[in-house]
Amino acid sequence: MAYDWFTTRGVRLKTEGDGRMFPITDNSQTIIDVISDAAKRSGVEVRMKEKVDSVEWLEVESDSDNNNDDGDDVDDVDNVNAKTNAKFIVHTSSKSQTNTSEKIKSAEQFDALVLATGSFPIGQQLARSLGHEIVKPVPSLFTLDAKDLVMADGDGGGIFHGLAGVSVPLARLTLVVNDEMLGKSPPPPPPAEEESKQKQQPPKKKRKRKKKAPSIIQEGPLLITHHGISGPAALRLSAFAAREFHSVGYKCDVKIHFCPKWEEEQRLSSNDNRGSSSEGILMDALWNMSRLIPKRKVATGCPLFTKEITDEENNGAPVIPKRLWSALVQHSDIPLTTTWGDVSKSMIRKLSENLVAFPLRVTSKGIFKEEFVTAGGVHLKEMNMSNMESKVKPGLFMCGEVLDVDGVTGGFNFMGCWSTGFVAGEGAAEFCFKE
Repeated sequence: MAYDWFTTRGVRLKTEGDGRMFPITDNSQTIIDVISDAAKRSGVEVRMKEKVDSVEWLEVESDSDNNNDDGDDVDDVDNVNAKTNAKFIVHTSSKSQTNTSEKIKSAEQFDALVLATGSFPIGQQLARSLGHEIVKPVPSLFTLDAKDLVMADGDGGGIFHGLAGVSVPLARLTLVVNDEMLGKSPPPPPPAEEESKQKQQPPKKKRKRKKKAPSIIQEGPLLITHHGISGPAALRLSAFAAREFHSVGYKCDVKIHFCPKWEEEQRLSSNDNRGSSSEGILMDALWNMSRLIPKRKVATGCPLFTKEITDEENNGAPVIPKRLWSALVQHSDIPLTTTWGDVSKSMIRKLSENLVAFPLRVTSKGIFKEEFVTAGGVHLKEMNMSNMESKVKPGLFMCGEVLDVDGVTGGFNFMGCWSTGFVAGEGAAEFCFKE
């Protein structure tokens, strides 16, 4: 629907590898211009410097009950239009052109109302005033700061210090969800008497297996920044775990698997259907390097290649860039001068652990308020998604980020806003014609 809408109006689009679509101009002004032009051609009236203060829903039983023969204004507010079968009264305010300190109050009636306010608080305030439940908004699509890994203090600084701009073609990020993220409080400690009784009792033979903590996992390209990590993998994780991150104040641990695609290819080639651990597969491959390239220094470069990552010079390229590989080797306590022939199994084990489950301590979300999407808004259970009409107030339509919906990247959020906006607009028009 959106594709046809833009292309029939002269916008040529291209599709990225992850499914996102952009104009071939790579300029957002192209999209702004075509939408603005379409609105102008359709007779849309744009009012600048006029603030919506509140909205009332007027339940109308019949036209005769609402006829105002004396011409009095609704609720004694000036400048109300004459439609008698209206259901919504929109109260606005604007500054006087002659006296900027004076505000001009006005109100108008409408048969239908579309809230397309994005993540601005006013949209959710209006929806709440009209009887809707609001899911608490929290930031989404943000980068992850890891101060301890990028700071310059100490011997050479953190492992990511000086690596800003280095990217990994495909990484896997895992956030282990704990009780604090789920809003559960740890059980209180037993009283001293009870604790002593428990110590005196013999240990139970059978123990229930502890349930494995749930995890939120996302994959994609990963970018190291001056503050931590970014890129599609980090942004996707922030979107799917927006509330979990918010619940712990954006201070938690995330594990990074730097070579998930390589591991997948190794399993396929060896018919290993998840029998071996990720760390075990890597240890076998790296230990094999002591036989294949014994004189080569471990820190020289990553010896792991995958078919899906190529460059112009080689049929395959290392899964981990050289500078990052060298940093991971040093972080695994392997001296830069160590060759594959001299490396010990304990060194290989630690390097393997860092490659498949590198512990990244998140210290905060991206600074400078750079998140540009929020999760939360009007609860979807209160919406008719076929036409984006409210189930609470007939004639009220909503779209975009005012709803409790958000995409995994900014482009998908635009798509959601445009698609739901189109459906809401058509739904509102159909509602008015029926009325």
